[in-house]
Amino acid sequence: MKNLFEVSSLLANLNSLIDQNIYLKDIWIQGEVTDYKGPAYSGHKYFSIKDENNMIRCVFFKYAHIGSDDFLDGDKILINGEIEIYAPTGNLQLKVRSVKKHGLGDISIEIERLRQRLEHEGLFALARKRDIPLFPQTICVITSENSSAWEDIKKVITMRYPLVKLILIPTLMQGENCIKDVCNSIDIANKESLGDIILLSRGGGSEEDLMPFNSEKIVRFIFASKIPIVTGIGHEDDNTLSDYVADKRGLTPTGAAQIITPDINDLKTEINRISLNIQKSFKYYLEFKVPEIEKVKIKLQNIYPRKIEILIRNIDQIEFILNNKLSSYINTTINKLEVIKHSISVFNITEMSKKGYALVENHKKTIIKSINQVEKGEKLKILLSDGILNSKVENKIKE
Repeated sequence: MKNLFEVSSLLANLNSLIDQNIYLKDIWIQGEVTDYKGPAYSGHKYFSIKDENNMIRCVFFKYAHIGSDDFLDGDKILINGEIEIYAPTGNLQLKVRSVKKHGLGDISIEIERLRQRLEHEGLFALARKRDIPLFPQTICVITSENSSAWEDIKKVITMRYPLVKLILIPTLMQGENCIKDVCNSIDIANKESLGDIILLSRGGGSEEDLMPFNSEKIVRFIFASKIPIVTGIGHEDDNTLSDYVADKRGLTPTGAAQIITPDINDLKTEINRISLNIQKSFKYYLEFKVPEIEKVKIKLQNIYPRKIEILIRNIDQIEFILNNKLSSYINTTINKLEVIKHSISVFNITEMSKKGYALVENHKKTIIKSINQVEKGEKLKILLSDGILNSKVENKIKE
């Protein structure tokens, strides 16, 4: 039997076929919730979704709940997920990624497609997100001037970090002109360098109220900002594409205000701790290190006078040796000079002529030492002690 399978291998083969089908790995299903009795102890949600004729089991893991709508038995919902066979029971089920209430289904699909496209472009990559300054000097807030979000932000930041300056750009945060106004405010904040951080925030509202913050235009303006942008849009369960692209997301306007400011009370505590450590270190230095230095000082005072005395004695000895050697050198040099002087006096023409000697040179002033140096008829000079004789060679007689 060629097509004989064990149960496990059959289910594995079926799951492999499902994995190869891209349509079954990213599928949208709409229907009515049934068999849902609330989250399990683990936080996961188990239910079925049905239409008039059929139904399929669904599992919705806790980690995937963020950004999805809550639902109850009987609700009409739109689900995004992937088909799989749960091997232990052999049941076909849908592993859920997101849940939206019916009525916003088409919009949710468009938003999800936009999210995937922008994510593929790298707009949501963690590596490109900008660092948030730890101690900002100025924060530019983009929100509605008369909103509770602005009041909450002012209150929290003033209480936490009163050293920072707040600049508000009044902006429409919902309605048909919201997208244009938000983009314009981000542009102004960047062109005029209005802050170290931009806080883009609004309070909670319906999905329709928050829809502008899923627009591609706002997302791209946030991405292009040279100033780091932190979002605080809606409540904890609200999640927009603007939150994905922001450098940091606060769950609420208050939460965002807390993220971008240090707590001045924590700073004071830290400064006091550092100051106390410095005082302890200084006290330790005074109590233990200064006495050690004094000991070293005394030790040096005892050691160096003896060393200096030995050094002076060595210098005196070297000076004595040098004086002796210098005297010997001078005496030797004087004796050599005397010998040279005597030699010069021996060869002095005046002294030689007194003894009957004369110095003979030719017209080139070459001293003649042999008859072989002159020719017959050549004129010579004879130098005597009292004058010069000009002579001419008449004859050469060699002895």
